[in-house]
Amino acid sequence: MRALTLIFMVLAFIVGGFLSVFQFKCIENRMGTDGDPQKLDQVYTLVENAQKEIDELKKQGVDVTKIDDSQIQQSLDTIAKTPPRWKVEYAGKLGILLAVLAFAMVVVAFMKKEMVNKLAVAVIVLALVVWFSAPDIAAGKYSGANPKTIALIAFAALAVSSACAMMSYKLYLKKSKITA
Repeated sequence: MRALTLIFMVLAFIVGGFLSVFQFKCIENRMGTDGDPQKLDQVYTLVENAQKEIDELKKQGVDVTKIDDSQIQQSLDTIAKTPPRWKVEYAGKLGILLAVLAFAMVVVAFMKKEMVNKLAVAVIVLALVVWFSAPDIAAGKYSGANPKTIALIAFAALAVSSACAMMSYKLYLKKSKITA
């Protein structure tokens, strides 16, 4: 029975670990930056300029939601579609950290150490944090999968992997008590 839980743990880890790392690339694709920090700065400079323009119109007492100007509508769309910068910068890096932590959990599970329970809980919590912090970016012209969806699938897979790791350790304890 322990071998079966270890097999499910490894399979779920492969899916969840791959997706948590793959999320990093999906965020770059959706933002159109291709990993270039200067392009990311350009995107957020455009957003800041659009926000300043909208704020200036609001100070003048103009209701920007009722204006038919295409430039203002485009500025509003840019502001609405662009996620907060911290989500773009940290979600992918947290996903990579999650994959490394999940790998450590798998290794410790095979070593039959009690620490696997703490690592499994940490993996579940970090996977939940990654899911909450993943930006929900609308599809672009050359975009891949939605990072929020990828983070949810990775969370589910890594939760299964963590549960299997904890169960594996409990089965190991049960077997060692029976033989002792």
